[in-house]
Amino acid sequence: MKKKTLVAYATKRGSTAEIAEKIGEVLKRRQIQVDVLPVREITDLSPYKTVILGTAIYIGLWRREAVKFLKRYTDELAEMTLWIFLSGPTGEGDPLELLDGWRFPESMRPMIERIKPVEITCFGGRIESGKMNIFEKIIIKNVGAKIGDFRNWGSIASWANRID
Repeated sequence: MKKKTLVAYATKRGSTAEIAEKIGEVLKRRQIQVDVLPVREITDLSPYKTVILGTAIYIGLWRREAVKFLKRYTDELAEMTLWIFLSGPTGEGDPLELLDGWRFPESMRPMIERIKPVEITCFGGRIESGKMNIFEKIIIKNVGAKIGDFRNWGSIASWANRID
């Protein structure tokens, strides 16, 4: 019988991985068996009853490996409990408001409707200027994104506590 929870994540520079680890810690404190793994390392969903997928977002796109994970496991995930979190917008305020309610690229709509996640939420992200290449710096400047760490650990823990 599937008893464990999987927190799977796709990250570029580690910020989403840190959110996934925090979610795993919250679940473990509630005596929930949990594995926290990058999506690239996942080969089997059979040990799990619940999956939490986290992906960093950049310029309106999910990380490619998160999309591949959903495509690969669409049938299994449609029969499981799936929660999704996004990490990425920077700036003060509610991350979903910063994204104007956007949660996924339109091209993913059929897959999301098939899988029917319990919720897709969004947490603020982190941008460190010293780690960006010139292309990223240009994009950040053009879209007016704010530099800094905008993750709200209290909101992340509160969301994780809703997951059973």
